[in-house]
Amino acid sequence: MRRSRLRAWLVAVASTVLAAGVTLGPGQPAAADPAGVQRTLDWEQSSDRTLPSAAPPQFIKQWATEYGATNATGPARDGSYAARFELRKTDPVVSSSKRAEISQRDEQPVGAERWYGFSINLATTWAHDTSAEIVSQWHQCDVGCPGGSPPLALLTDEGRWKIDFRGQFIDLGPYTTGVWVDWVFHVTWRTDSTGLLQVWKNGERVVHRAGVATHGGGPKSPYFKFGIYKWDWNTGAPSSVTQRVLHHDALRLGDERATYKDVAPQRTCTRAAAVASASATTYEPSSPPANAIDGDLTTRWSGQGFGAALILDTGAVRQLCGATVAWHRGNLRWNDYTIHASQDGVSYTKVWEGRSSGTTTAPETVLFTAGSLDARHLKISFWANPENDWASITEAGALGL
Repeated sequence: MRRSRLRAWLVAVASTVLAAGVTLGPGQPAAADPAGVQRTLDWEQSSDRTLPSAAPPQFIKQWATEYGATNATGPARDGSYAARFELRKTDPVVSSSKRAEISQRDEQPVGAERWYGFSINLATTWAHDTSAEIVSQWHQCDVGCPGGSPPLALLTDEGRWKIDFRGQFIDLGPYTTGVWVDWVFHVTWRTDSTGLLQVWKNGERVVHRAGVATHGGGPKSPYFKFGIYKWDWNTGAPSSVTQRVLHHDALRLGDERATYKDVAPQRTCTRAAAVASASATTYEPSSPPANAIDGDLTTRWSGQGFGAALILDTGAVRQLCGATVAWHRGNLRWNDYTIHASQDGVSYTKVWEGRSSGTTTAPETVLFTAGSLDARHLKISFWANPENDWASITEAGALGL
């Protein structure tokens, strides 16, 4: 009788605490671009495939050869087409230097807030060079602005990704050739201490500079250019290579109304985000939290009590959009639970609540109710199942964009 009453009480609690409705599948591609996205250039529209004779509408051509910028069917990051850029050391000078670039028009208003999302694939021939090159840059306005280097640029240098932010170099780790790397830049262009620079690489936020000047002045904000710019080939500085090739795709340019997920090249919530460690609010010694991230469905974390929580740490602030959870005895009982997300491990925001299917022991995918957000920690809190007051998770993971 005691066990029967407990089971009935658990079911009643579950019905009042949480609403069912778990999503058990991968995310769906985003629909049409939102109002905050001013321009999409993913090369899927035939009207945009004007290379090599001309730049797409709203952009400016800055290459001098038939191979400088062309449309390619592979590799492609978004759809079936991408842009291929090739620059050779012997190429003619364009706009005072050696470059194969596509440029925005110089028409950005002063003090603009802008989002830039794109993906770059360095060719396997992109060997280490003694000379750096810019693969995306934000150029000062052409009239009434101070000259010199761009206030912001993405480079490859010494075998690594780097950002040049107003003369300060920020190292973002070694580059790998032949793979797509997704980038999102969020900039509030200011000449005083109210500027903002945020950068995400493959969904992980790698730069956050708030309260800084982001450019040096002038009547307009900087405009965006992408492709290959290698100034040393024009100045005669040492260089050990004679050719550079990259592919560029999934460009989305947004204004102050846009968000990260509006411009990010990865449009579905399917990317596994590495989990660095796991902790828990409670656990039995034989089933510690580390068991939930060991890749083994025969081990588990177990903690007793309603509200017992497993906490995943991804090691850095990332754009997270969902989670995977596999429950012990998940084919025999459902589990009601919530997921909260946090950047600092102290302040948490609820991002999902619901019930597992009760039909499988395999990991089940849930997508956050409000989409993606910046977070480092995920807290998975157990509230009820029809058998007892034990939370038992065999594997858990995070999903990012």
